[in-house]
Amino acid sequence: MQPPARDARNPLPERAAVIGAGLMGAGIAVVLAGGAHGIAHVTLMSRTEQSISRARTRIAGYIADLARHGLLAVDPATVHSRLRFTTSLPEAVSGVGLVIESVTEDAMTKRDLFSQLDARVPPPAILASNTSALPIAEFAGGVTHRDRVIIAHFLQPAHALPVLEVVRGPETSDETDTAMCAIWTALGRRPLRMRRDEPGFLINRLQHALVREAVRMLAEGLATAEDIDAAVTHGLAPRFVTAGPLRQRDVNGLAMHVKVASRLWPELDMGDGASVPINYLRAIVDAGGLGLENGRGFYRWPDANPKAVRSKLDDELLTLVKLRRETEEASGSCLP
Repeated sequence: MQPPARDARNPLPERAAVIGAGLMGAGIAVVLAGGAHGIAHVTLMSRTEQSISRARTRIAGYIADLARHGLLAVDPATVHSRLRFTTSLPEAVSGVGLVIESVTEDAMTKRDLFSQLDARVPPPAILASNTSALPIAEFAGGVTHRDRVIIAHFLQPAHALPVLEVVRGPETSDETDTAMCAIWTALGRRPLRMRRDEPGFLINRLQHALVREAVRMLAEGLATAEDIDAAVTHGLAPRFVTAGPLRQRDVNGLAMHVKVASRLWPELDMGDGASVPINYLRAIVDAGGLGLENGRGFYRWPDANPKAVRSKLDDELLTLVKLRRETEEASGSCLP
């Protein structure tokens, strides 16, 4: 069965398949089936009936949790009705417009699977991988139409977190990139575009930079594990929820930040790599970009009132701090 041509007015395919029924695969299947309109037929495929049985139980729990928190766009019965399960690859991918691979993180295993998908799923169907680290070149070598291969990397738990990374390879077409982002947007997700296939993509590069420094400070005896974690959960995390690292620098002021960064970044195990971000930051400041204060920085702030913006962010931060304190007091784990 041939997949239908893509419809720009409705980016969702009628049929989709998820290959691999582990934690990630089960969560991705729920995302595909759980949108306000959703995909009518979502087939989750695994090699054994045992893993399918585990996935069914897991998915039922995911759907119930989302419903309990008011995060389902449709009723649970509708999500369940859109899901199919099979141990047959040909059955899973028949007539699909989208395949998401979520098997073991092994290049040869993925390469073999993508070769099979290429033979069984004709264009214009999209072939996507949920890999968290492998570049497309390592598993798409046997694919004839590599323009339709892309990475759609979810974070764990996939059904709960609203963002995912969309990473294009050197041969991925603009059409595939645009269609992939449109699909996730239509399903209520926020696709984060990585414009080049770099190690770690977007989130893991940021995450591992932080974890690397945390482990280094612990290894050198600079602080305890408890204080290092508290620095993030009680210091960085609430601030980053209200404003990400770049927006936050704009709000605080880039002129001050470039002075701190010039001293600190070369010390952060970056070596010569520190010159690229520092030079980029200095160029913004040298061109007159001070951030929120004058409306130009990493972001544009047209007609923004700096006092009003900071007051709003402070209110959001205080709301988060209060919620965190109430949660900790209820569990008896509040910090002194």
